[in-house]
Amino acid sequence: MAELDGAIRPDGQAALVVQTFFGVTSRPVPADRVEGVAQALAGDDASALYQIGYSFAPFHCPDCAASYCGEHWSWRTFEDELYSGIEGDCPRGHFHVLAY
Repeated sequence: MAELDGAIRPDGQAALVVQTFFGVTSRPVPADRVEGVAQALAGDDASALYQIGYSFAPFHCPDCAASYCGEHWSWRTFEDELYSGIEGDCPRGHFHVLAY
């Protein structure tokens, strides 16, 4: 799912390594969110990670309160004038932007 990396960062910041069905990313974690992220990881709680920041658990659908693998999401890349990323629909049809 995800893990906090072990690098020393200024001002108590951290980074979260997130493994998803569309790749591995490193997301910055502000100092005021490190404890909550660590607790969510310790509890294997994707819902709590998603509530802290959707990019911490993009495979989670908050509408279903469930996490799905890439075979179950209907996902696709998008590009418009300002943004590009990945969007998709969970198996129950809930639309979410999964990554920018």
